[in-house]
Amino acid sequence: MIEFDDSLLTHVEEMDKQHMRLVALLNHTYELLKEGKKEEAIGLFKREILFYVEYHLSEEEKFMEKIGYPELDRHRKAHDMFRRAIYDLAQHIEKGDPKAFREALSYAWGWLCNHIAKTDKKYAIYAKEKGLI
Repeated sequence: MIEFDDSLLTHVEEMDKQHMRLVALLNHTYELLKEGKKEEAIGLFKREILFYVEYHLSEEEKFMEKIGYPELDRHRKAHDMFRRAIYDLAQHIEKGDPKAFREALSYAWGWLCNHIAKTDKKYAIYAKEKGLI
């Protein structure tokens, strides 16, 4: 489970809310698995997490465009790599591959924490330095 703490705050209010929602969805998936509700966990992943990931990445890219973030292309490429990996795994999950589900969750957890704590903080610092937040 992930505890949303200061290390994951960007101090961009809307992005922090979205990051908290992603963490909550992943934590809920973990709880379902602990309770032995694997099919429900897989359903949550396919139904809500994949949708919310796409929503969040799109909103984050719009925010970076709005503030004129100079590293937008690099950041977008990181998002695209994540999208390709997670959607590839999602196709395997659809086919009933239990290993793909474990890999997708592990990948999402690791990527999310690392991406927020390192990459996302950069656009927040830029926005703050420019007086945009």
